[in-house]
Amino acid sequence: MPPNNTLLHRALAWNAGFSGLSAIVMTLGAAWLAPQLGLPGPLPIYFVAGCLAVFALQLGNIVRTRDYRHWEISSIIAGDLAWVAASAILVAMYFERLTLTGLFIVDAVALIVLVFAIQQIRGLRLLRT
Repeated sequence: MPPNNTLLHRALAWNAGFSGLSAIVMTLGAAWLAPQLGLPGPLPIYFVAGCLAVFALQLGNIVRTRDYRHWEISSIIAGDLAWVAASAILVAMYFERLTLTGLFIVDAVALIVLVFAIQQIRGLRLLRT
């Protein structure tokens, strides 16, 4: 794949950085974040943080090597869109349990992830041409 696709490269790099930073913040702030999200304890947050850390490492490797395989980028985009959909479902199902801060966090992160997905879709289209 051509190494000069800067839109895709930047989108993946920002996604990797944001995912890694989110994993760290979630791990360090799990005890505070759990009640904001209406959770009884921090265990689900630790789980999600661990998954995000693995995801960030995978993205970081793709960014480092610039090995843009169509199927892999498509699966990353699908994962990002699934995150956005899951966030909307979470807000809809647990609206009463979420604090205002929790709602803001879920919505803000979903919006950021949606922007990454859109930029990655645009970058993938450029890669095909």
